[in-house]
Amino acid sequence: MRRFIIDTDAASDDVVAMILALRDSSCKVEAITVVAGALPVEQGVINARVAVEVADCDKPPVYGGMTKPLWRKHITGESAHGKDGMSDIGLAKTSLPLGEGHAVDRIIELAEKFDDLEIITLGSMTNIAMAIMLNSKAMKRVKRIIAMGGQYRMPNPVTANAEYNIWIDAESADIVLQSGIPVTFVPLDACYGVAEINREDREKLLACGTYCGEFIVKANSKLLQFNINSYGKDIISQPDPSAVACALCEGVVLETRTCYARCETKSELGYGQLIYDFNSEKPHNVTVVTKISGEKFKQYMLDMASLK
Repeated sequence: MRRFIIDTDAASDDVVAMILALRDSSCKVEAITVVAGALPVEQGVINARVAVEVADCDKPPVYGGMTKPLWRKHITGESAHGKDGMSDIGLAKTSLPLGEGHAVDRIIELAEKFDDLEIITLGSMTNIAMAIMLNSKAMKRVKRIIAMGGQYRMPNPVTANAEYNIWIDAESADIVLQSGIPVTFVPLDACYGVAEINREDREKLLACGTYCGEFIVKANSKLLQFNINSYGKDIISQPDPSAVACALCEGVVLETRTCYARCETKSELGYGQLIYDFNSEKPHNVTVVTKISGEKFKQYMLDMASLK
């Protein structure tokens, strides 16, 4: 059985991603670590615990982590997710206790403890970068990082060059890329058009007969309205659940490319862009998921939501 840490900023699509991983019997989530991103950490640790309660399976501890990017101002994303990150409709309530200690310390401890640890990052890479800076020897034991983040070929909504999870703390992303840990990126544009929950998909989730299916739709109602208002698309975009599906569900990943990659941190115009060198003589440190199966992704989400 595969072993994971989920590192997240715990907005509405992250919550769905956590629920999928927690309900998937093929893996064990050892811990959920929360980082500043679309939400402040104080809200993120509430939402992550809500995800654990809604999943109603294993109950890994949730730890609060870095409260801002390493060197830059923290810019949140409540406009897409609501102030509580889950559409402001009263879902962000939990009775689960918060894990004691700091997320970064727990990441290092688990990396030292296990030989097969993988990390799924669903927000900025600040917690992971800090763990690398504090104990690079331990972190080099991590088998792989699967990261929702970055761009492949298309412009992105935050800037013309950069996706939010990378752009919010590009320095951390570049530290991770230089760490020696293999990284798989699920870029935002690989999810466009396929990892989107349309009206028919929402009806299936609501009809599956579980609170989990209902919760997924309700928690993302603000994101649905944001996509309608901003892009004229009646969909709930689900890039973070896509990363979990790419990690756990066979057949979701259709195409990949490997390359040597760094992250731009110096250019004012290009800050946060992942720079891919597919022909580099340097050892390739990144696998980029370039195509995913929307059909497989949606079925995986429905299967996990339907579990009784």
